Amino acid sequence: MIAAALRELAEETGLTAAAADLRAIDLSGVWVQFLLDVPQGSAARLDAEHDRFEWLPAAEAIARCQPAAVADGLRRTAAVLTADIAFRPLAGPDLPSLVAWQQAPHAARWFPERLDLAAAERKYGPRIAGQSPVRVHVAIVDGAEAGFLQHYRVGSHPEYAAATGLPDAVGLDYAIGVPRLTGRGLGPQLIWSYLREVAVPAHPAARYALASPDVANHASIRALEKAGFTRAGQIDVPGEPGPEQLCVLDLEKFLGNEHA
Repeated sequence: MIAAALRELAEETGLTAAAADLRAIDLSGVWVQFLLDVPQGSAARLDAEHDRFEWLPAAEAIARCQPAAVADGLRRTAAVLTADIAFRPLAGPDLPSLVAWQQAPHAARWFPERLDLAAAERKYGPRIAGQSPVRVHVAIVDGAEAGFLQHYRVGSHPEYAAATGLPDAVGLDYAIGVPRLTGRGLGPQLIWSYLREVAVPAHPAARYALASPDVANHASIRALEKAGFTRAGQIDVPGEPGPEQLCVLDLEKFLGNEHA
């Protein structure tokens, strides 16, 4: 899919970009939506199919766009929060922030352990020290810590592997911990960027990525769908409070040669 998006960009506008520059906004529909920032004054190169180009404010471009489904997609894209995204490994001094992120009003329901700092040190200390198959990273949004993501080989957790049936997949968990950053389209961008920049390079043999939020966590499930995941049924994982919605991403389909 990345290769196709870059090819269409070049064919329709003459603009070229690296795959890493594409932001995944919504890959769940018939019309997939990527976003690309280009320098002001960039010139398009027209081919015989086009007679002119013009840079327009978003509202005017949307008003001119046909069919309506494309205009609606552009309207949603224009409302998405775009930010510089980066990741760094979780460190000991981050644990107070991690506890606060998990206990934030919008997130606490999905973290029933209710960790305090001492419990967080016991749980995440081995992950920080590299003594666990789980690797945790802090999400940096516009230069500020905003939440965390983690990845692991599913087969490192036998009961989870049995429930999902995908032991060789790369598993993913995530949380945006800052309330003002939620509900603004940042989740799919974080998931997509983390997979491509961190998780998939750490598991190059994996054909699939998966995540399994609580079935009631509709916002998280929708963020996964926008990042290209599809629903693959509900699963019950021993030790978890309730059924989870298994969501799976075909890495070869979406990343193609970049993954291979």
